[in-house]
Amino acid sequence: MSTPAAQVQNDPIFSLPHLYISGLNISVASTTVLAIAPGQARDSNDMIDMPVSFPNLQGNTNPPILFQNYYQPLFVSSAVNGVNGLDTGTIAASTQYAIYLIGDSRGYNNVAGVLSLTSNAFPLLPNGYDSYRLLGFIETDGSSHFVYATHEPQNMAGALGYYVSPPSSVLSGGNATTFTGVDCNTPVPAGTLPNVILELLVTFTPAAIGDVVQFRPTGSSATSGVPTIVGVTANVAQTQYLQIIAGVNGSSHTSFDYLVTSSSDAVSVSVVGWIGTPHTAYPT
Repeated sequence: MSTPAAQVQNDPIFSLPHLYISGLNISVASTTVLAIAPGQARDSNDMIDMPVSFPNLQGNTNPPILFQNYYQPLFVSSAVNGVNGLDTGTIAASTQYAIYLIGDSRGYNNVAGVLSLTSNAFPLLPNGYDSYRLLGFIETDGSSHFVYATHEPQNMAGALGYYVSPPSSVLSGGNATTFTGVDCNTPVPAGTLPNVILELLVTFTPAAIGDVVQFRPTGSSATSGVPTIVGVTANVAQTQYLQIIAGVNGSSHTSFDYLVTSSSDAVSVSVVGWIGTPHTAYPT
């Protein structure tokens, strides 16, 4: 009987988990600047690794390691637009923002950070970038500032995912033509931090081709860039799963807003899962 030859591997192979986030915690560096700690994550399509302060596939480290092996964070400023800034527009007061890590799958542009309104379905990516991953959330105060004492960052690395079985119906036959709140306190317990990510099962029956149903976090005033389902065939129900960021209503319950094009449209929504972080994950 033959003896198998010893296996020699010259390069380490790292088998990292699906859609992992390692490190990359968010902190408040100043009233206008957030810091993303060193670490690494997969993009939202689970296709590429996006490292911060560690070498990428080209061997480049960004930000560069400083004297005595000090690993720098990424700094994201609300005072600029684009790379390591706000994706578009001007920072608003008392508003929730999502913090994304962004990357270039070709490797030409450095991994960076960007801020985007939580009502947006995804961030507006700067030229040269094609990948992103949600890292967490931050809220501005009445002066459009980041202040840890009143608004602590929510880090998705500490978030927990929950399945809802059977799915919990939160809306049946909705036909509101202005944004109307939907309370999700049955599937999502009270006391959960804002910006819960909801996994929704949506059944939409458009009265006409091209009619839409749109969603946004309760408390948002956004009217564009929000998650949207477009009607394909008149009076025929179409069903799809949708992931949205929810807000908080006046009862401190997780909630989202929806609208349809026509009062003859109908939409039903069930929550099949949610991702969020409890208050106990943060210091008092």
